Amino acid sequence: MRESLLVFCLICISLNVFSQNLKYLDYDILSNGDTIFSDDLNEILVFDFNNDDEKRYYTLLKRKVKKVFPYALKAKEILSEIEDSSLQIKRKRKRRKFIRKKVNQIKKNYEESLKKLTMSEGRILVKLIYRETSLTTYNIVKSYRGRFNAFFWQTMAKLWNNDLKTIYDPSAVREDYLIENIINEEKLYLQKSF
Repeated sequence: MRESLLVFCLICISLNVFSQNLKYLDYDILSNGDTIFSDDLNEILVFDFNNDDEKRYYTLLKRKVKKVFPYALKAKEILSEIEDSSLQIKRKRKRRKFIRKKVNQIKKNYEESLKKLTMSEGRILVKLIYRETSLTTYNIVKSYRGRFNAFFWQTMAKLWNNDLKTIYDPSAVREDYLIENIINEEKLYLQKSF
């Protein structure tokens, strides 16, 4: 009985060993006879924070980006839908009516949740909309709602310490670089919009 149990255990262990996916490593042999093993590794980004405040800022920024990024994706989706549909409408009056209807629909669906954003989340949203659409928020409002509306909302944004003409430049602005890193690290670009 013990022998059959021992044989059974050895068979199970050997099956487990053979079922593993073994990866063979590349190696080089140096002139002095030493062997160096080599393998491809995933890229690892290492951040150096100057102090605890900067680290805290990064974690707060990460939370804000995760909250706001779906809105930027939805803005991109809605903007492309409006562009595609408005190109098919030939008459200017019908196009304006269609855009007005879409704006009212957007207000109805998103006004309350957007009102709950903090000022810093709003600034991040403006940058992320630029990242996703390659258009400033000011230019989007100007092209679909007119110059007066764009001027009005830019003035309101300035009163609340924001700027609708803000662009997203991760190579020049540290905050934008951190935002880009958060998006890539968390794979937020794979996330679905609302």
